[in-house]
Amino acid sequence: MLGNTKVLAKGVLDVVKRSRPIYNAGRRLRFAAGARLGARPVQGITGRVHYNDFMLTSTDPADVEYYLRGANEFVGILQRSCLEAGRDPNSIVDLLEVGCGYGRIVRELRKRMPSARVYVSDVIDAAAQFTAAEFGAHYMAPLEEASAEFDGRFDLVYLLSVYSHLRRDLVAANLRRVAAVLKPGGVAVITLQGQGSAETVERYKLYWLDKNRLLQALARDGYYYEKYPYYYAEYGLTWFTRAAFDRLVLETTPELSAVTFHPMDVDGHQDVLVYRKDA
Repeated sequence: MLGNTKVLAKGVLDVVKRSRPIYNAGRRLRFAAGARLGARPVQGITGRVHYNDFMLTSTDPADVEYYLRGANEFVGILQRSCLEAGRDPNSIVDLLEVGCGYGRIVRELRKRMPSARVYVSDVIDAAAQFTAAEFGAHYMAPLEEASAEFDGRFDLVYLLSVYSHLRRDLVAANLRRVAAVLKPGGVAVITLQGQGSAETVERYKLYWLDKNRLLQALARDGYYYEKYPYYYAEYGLTWFTRAAFDRLVLETTPELSAVTFHPMDVDGHQDVLVYRKDA
């Protein structure tokens, strides 16, 4: 049984990333190997963990504890967000995780909100399919592809580290669908990389990112996006100031009203924003 999900050390991986064709070929092979291996039990974790779940870096007890602690802390944030928006967490009937990955949050959510009907979606279709099958959730296509039958269905929609990777126009398009699938009175919980993240960006050890350029863009525009230089797809890292994101919400989804803002509330680096859909 493999103990680690990361095959290469970061320094070696950064060298590989300097060649886009080599990196993408290696990434495809790694995902294919993970898909073939499937999932395995890991001591201390409820339910199996997929080999492509890179949120668990290894099966060492310290890494397992970090994996679980992060998931449970975020479930706590969801419950707090419901209360802040005037909703009892126990009143949540239908909820949706956008960007579910391989189920790190859902496995803990099922324990603490057992009466909720959970739907999951992800741009990695195999991840959403695995999460749905493994944790008794309902599979859903990515929001931009989901049918209108889901409009007005959900009491709670949450997006953990989704808008941290998308261009502003793609965020706006996704926001419109989030607002559409929420019930009146429904709650949206969104995490972003914000000002605090930008000011401490060196923690990410990104060889390709210029911190001064990032900070200048935030000061000027309240927004910065830079595509990953080693990906072919339009995917990268994104930062919004709170004011800039509130403006985007007002422009694209005025039916969403801001409830609360918690800077650097997720793992000490992502902001949490809570919105409620007007009745």
